[in-house]
Amino acid sequence: MQSRLFRSGLRQQEFWGEKFHSLRDDWYIWDSECKEDLKTMHARTILQSLQQGILICNRNARIIYFNDAYGEFIGKRLEEVQGEEITKYRKHVMVPQVIQSQIPIEGIVRTEGNQEYFASVYPIMEGDIPNGTISIVTTLAQHQLKVKQKTETLAERVRKFEREEILAEVAYCGGGVEGKKRAAARLGISLATLYNKIKED
Repeated sequence: MQSRLFRSGLRQQEFWGEKFHSLRDDWYIWDSECKEDLKTMHARTILQSLQQGILICNRNARIIYFNDAYGEFIGKRLEEVQGEEITKYRKHVMVPQVIQSQIPIEGIVRTEGNQEYFASVYPIMEGDIPNGTISIVTTLAQHQLKVKQKTETLAERVRKFEREEILAEVAYCGGGVEGKKRAAARLGISLATLYNKIKED
């Protein structure tokens, strides 16, 4: 099972690698020491929407940008560490190696502390000059969750959706027995049905 997950994860890394190979030529990097940024908000919005952790560093391995998923991965917010060297927070990160070699590293399985993850790092080039790197990180936990979601039956997905919607309605109606009664009335179901649908499996 573990090996199948790793193979699937590597395929996912390869897919995103191809995407970023085509996207990165459209991203322009401003180069001022310790304070580089993406030039367009379009790229930032795209990166923020991804579930994979995305890290962009400059040619000195200093942090330009990372999305929320990567921030959760390292336990930091971007504004806390922007402009600092990534090696301060990830000692075994491959960014300096890729900057020096200008050769991508793709689909590497890494373990750091209690975290298992897939990592790919790509050089960002301006002509023949390396201008930084973009890294893609997928944790094993993220990948296992995706695999689980893909194997859920339609009925299981419907039950999950119904439960989430009912709980949101109950919270809106104030909780408690009276809140559940109001939520049931608003949803057009009986109180007994509401209790049945929100109970844990």
